Formats: sequence, structure tokens, C-alpha cells
Amino acid sequence: MRDFLTVTKALFKANYGMDLKSKQGKKGIAVAAVLVICLLPTFALLFNMFQTGFATHTVDLLIMEMGFAMICFLMLWTALFIFPSIFYFSNDLEHLLVLPITPRVIVASKFVIVYVSLLLVSLLGMVPMLIAYISAGNVNILSIVLFIPQILLIGAPTAFVASIFWMIILRLLPFFKNKDRFNMITGVLSIGIAVLIGIGSSQLGANVENPMFLMDVLQNNPENLLKIVRIFANVPFAARSIVEVSFIDFLITLAITLILGVVFVICADRLYLSAARESKVSSAGKKKKVSYRNQGSVSWSYWKVEFLRLVRTPAYMANCVLSALVMPVMFIVMAIVTPGMSEIKEMLTSQAIIVQDLVNLPLILVIAGAAVGFFAGSLNGISATAFSREGKNLDFVKYIPFDFTKQVMIKGSVGTLFSVLTCVLMLFSVHMILPYPIWYDVFFLLGSILTTVLVNAIAIFVDGIHPKTDWEDETSAVKNNMNVVLEFLISWAILAVTVAPFFLFDLMASWEMYSIIMLVIILLITIGFVIITPKVILKHLMQTSK
Repeated sequence: MRDFLTVTKALFKANYGMDLKSKQGKKGIAVAAVLVICLLPTFALLFNMFQTGFATHTVDLLIMEMGFAMICFLMLWTALFIFPSIFYFSNDLEHLLVLPITPRVIVASKFVIVYVSLLLVSLLGMVPMLIAYISAGNVNILSIVLFIPQILLIGAPTAFVASIFWMIILRLLPFFKNKDRFNMITGVLSIGIAVLIGIGSSQLGANVENPMFLMDVLQNNPENLLKIVRIFANVPFAARSIVEVSFIDFLITLAITLILGVVFVICADRLYLSAARESKVSSAGKKKKVSYRNQGSVSWSYWKVEFLRLVRTPAYMANCVLSALVMPVMFIVMAIVTPGMSEIKEMLTSQAIIVQDLVNLPLILVIAGAAVGFFAGSLNGISATAFSREGKNLDFVKYIPFDFTKQVMIKGSVGTLFSVLTCVLMLFSVHMILPYPIWYDVFFLLGSILTTVLVNAIAIFVDGIHPKTDWEDETSAVKNNMNVVLEFLISWAILAVTVAPFFLFDLMASWEMYSIIMLVIILLITIGFVIITPKVILKHLMQTSK
């Protein structure tokens, strides 16, 4: 037990950086507090949803089952990506194997790290559900007593199943044992699954024309929903143990968890270590270097190095580039397959709705492009990890004979390029349903370029003054990098400040003037960030190197 606690504590500090004695750990706690504050609207939304359902007092069991199933699905999705990273593709394994500890201690400690991450995901739904269930007035003390253990237990079977799945796959299919290959494949699969979920949601929304449809299904025909719930074997028993105060069902959930835990231990003993030793963390170091010679100007050569390193490194490609393409690709596919979309387009055309005749359409498109630009700019983590990706070689950018301001501009331009590409892909789905001349897209692109430049300048600024350089591999440089979160919060705070007065003071009558003023302010802020960012970053880097 002592070895288990020691290893778990060390892995927890290494993976989460929550060492309260260090400056970095205190910063991590502060960022976590900011994230909790940012999630409060999500908590409120889920609370209202659950409270509305529990207030009927007729479908409490089904609502709780659906809530638990939703949480288990989110935990399953998270576990499918976290488990391989921590168990197989972490550089700490070679250090743990030489310690005088048993393999089970290593497995147990790593599983705790995985489960802590999953538990944080489950709290997003479990806490609002518990508060809503209590506030609805249909709960007793025993229900609360039985609910609290489920906060810890509800995701355990899901975590065990995901772990068993990956141990079998990585033992039998050596193709997945390369981390770069694994990241690329899972990145593409995540886009595909996200698109399928979006298609299913759009088709469900198209079929649900009656606002009471869902309630009717819950009350009169819940069999189809129960099929979804029963994918997770422990969910029906966990929900019944709370709603019906059934200790037998609670014991069944414990039994399911225990059985899957035993299977997990057996698989870990026979499958884990042999596959983990053969896993390759990264092959990035074997890649050919890009030569600066005979490739035109220094600026162009530097830009190509930044671009090619981004797209050729699977960890960066999967986590930065592909993640930015999920949403626009989803919109395009939804525009193609959503029922009734062709009828909507025909209706707009037949009724001679000439979009170009709308009042101030260019200004409207600039505003729309600016709004989408804020979204697209903060969607990828390219600029927010530009300096972090340098790692231990960060000093290189300070001392090479190339103007530092140009280096910063080039790093930001790569992120801006992919942000604008996201905006362009968004236009494809718009043209599928809304007939208007393509040349009007110029105004949309002007607005999107303005805000994507701003967001990427903010991202470069944040990462430049606080780069994450202490990482073991490329995935660690971009995943769990809080600079991405900080850039997102700052850019969206600017958006909120510019939009809020319009609604607070009811300025609809003078929306044109207000929009122009705000666009000018955003332009000035953008210019300011572009000018000061290289100077501030260089000064900070020089001070930290002393």
C-alpha cells in the first residue's frame, strides 16, 4: 500500500502539476478555479434540464437513467483517449519498471490517474443532477445516501471496459503501438464520430416537430430510450437503487463493478506490460530536417518549417489541425443529409428572396465573419502552443540571426491560416442552403480575418509569456496546455465586452453605428496586440534566461 500511494502521488504531480509547494502548481490551481467559474453556466443549464424533468414526479427513474447514461457516455469517450496516453505512451513507464515495485502497483496507480480524470468529467453531470433531484422535492434521506456513492461508482464499470478494450487491441494489433500513428488514427475517428453525432442530432431535431414529443416518449413509449440506457449495464440498477431506495440494486451495481474490476486485473496481468514495453512513444525525432538552403527568403523558409512541423507531426496534426476542422465538416455533412434541407433551399429560391438586396448586407456579413472568426480562432491550439512546441529548444528562437518580431508574426500567421480555413469551410454549408453571390463572401472573410488575427495574437501573447516547455513528448506539449484555455477565455471576454452593451442598453435602433464603432475598436485592439506582443515576449524570455 505504501508503494501504491507513493507512485500514485508522483504520477499525480507529473500528470496534473498540482504541487501546491511550487509556483507552477499554484498557477494550476488558479486556472482550475477559473475553469470552474466558466463552467457555471453549463451547470445551470443541466440543473434546469434535470429539475424540469424531476418536477413532473412521473418519470424520475427514466430521467435518472438517461442522465447516468449520458455521463457514462462522456466518460467512455474520455477514457478511450486518456487510457492509452497514460498507460502506454507516457515516458514514465521506463522509470517505473526499474523500481522495486510489482506490476500491479504500476497498473493500479495509473488507473487512479485515469479515473480521477473521468471523475472530473462525471461531476459535470452528477452534481447538477443531485441538486435538481433534491430541489424537486421528491427525495428522502436514504435516496441521498445511495446517490452519493454513485458519484464515485457510476463511471467505474465504463472505465474498466475502456481499459480492457485498449489492452486487448494494443496487445493483438501492433499497428496501434506507435504513438504518432495512434494519435492520427484516433484524431480522424473522433472527427467521424463527431460528424455522426451531429447528423443524428440534426435528424432527431427534424423529426421532433411537437414540443411535447419527448415528454410523450418518456411517458408512453420509453422502450427505445431504455435500449440506449442498457448499453451501460450498471446504469438501470444504479438509478433504481436511488429512486426506489433499493439496497439490492445498489449491491448489484457493486457486484458489476467488482466483476469488471477482476477482469481488468486479469487482463492487466497478462496483456499490459508486454504491450507497453513495445509501444513507441514518438518517431518525430527521426523525421528529416527541413533545410533552409536554396528555399528562397529566410522568412519563407522559416514559415515552411513552422507549417511542415505542424502538419507532419501527428500529435500536432491530430490535436491542433484536425480538431479545428471537426465543426465545419460537421456543418457541411449536416447540410447535405439533414431531412428537408433541399426544400428549405427551394423555398428561399422560389420566393425570390434576393439576399443581396437586404439593407447593409456587407456590414451584416462583416459582423457575421467577425463572430465566426472569434469561434474559429479559439477552436485550434496552434498559436496558443507556438512557443510551447519549441520545448527545451526555446532559447533557439531568441538567439538565431533572424528578427524576433518576424518570428512571432510567422508563428501567428500559421495559426491564422488554419483559423481562416475553418471560416472558409463554414461558408460551404451556408451556400448549400442560402442562395447569394459568392463575391459577397469577401465581406465575410474581411470580418473573419480581423478577429482571427486578434485571437491568434492573443494566443501568441499568452503562450509567449507562459510557455509550457517541460514536456516529455509532442502530445504533452499541446494536450492539457492551459494556455489554450487562457487564450479562449481572454478572446471571448473581449467578444462579450463588445456585444454586451448592445443588449444591455437596447441599441437596436442604431445597430449600424454601434457595429461600426465596435469593429473599429476591435481593429485597434488587434493592431495593439500585434505591435506589443513581440516586444513583451522577447523581454520576458530574456529575463527568464538570466
